Amino acid sequence: MNLLSLDKNLFLFINSFVGKFPVFDDLVKLVVNEYFVPVTLALILLYLWFRPSNVKERSQRMVVSASISIGVLSLIIALSNHFFVRVRPFGELSTNLLFYKPTDPSFPSNAATVGFALATAIFFANKKIGSAALFLAGFYAFSRVYAGVHYPSDVLAGALLGVAVIYVVSKFDRQLKFLGFTIQKIQRRLNFED
Repeated sequence: MNLLSLDKNLFLFINSFVGKFPVFDDLVKLVVNEYFVPVTLALILLYLWFRPSNVKERSQRMVVSASISIGVLSLIIALSNHFFVRVRPFGELSTNLLFYKPTDPSFPSNAATVGFALATAIFFANKKIGSAALFLAGFYAFSRVYAGVHYPSDVLAGALLGVAVIYVVSKFDRQLKFLGFTIQKIQRRLNFED
């Protein structure tokens, strides 16, 4: 059995549970959309920016890292979608769909990429909150497979890409400190408390 067959078989196994557990289906419908998890994670990052703590500078650098990473990831995904177009599962398999039919390519999963980039930034800023954020990002990625819009390899590749980019961007410590300081100055001029 090759990797593509394994990927499709794993997708079919996970997706086969749709309709058997209505409460779980409803939970997945809440989580699977493009807004619930990314907005939740963005709000956590906003909280970390303003939260008084002894590691505030590190938290703010991670917020800046997340913002830059999302831009870099958007560019990477846009470019990869021009060169590698993978049909979504519902386009080639009998699928139990719990979501609308996205029209962009399946690989890599943009949702998993963004979810894991934001969750990893939160984890780097605060391990306790970040662990919950990573769990949420993982469930978000799983829900995309369960709902029939991604193969497991799509979300795995997206998760790895999101973590890798946030890791690389976070290594530009001096530049991130400068950007964080600049944003704080703008905040003060606008009379936002920090």
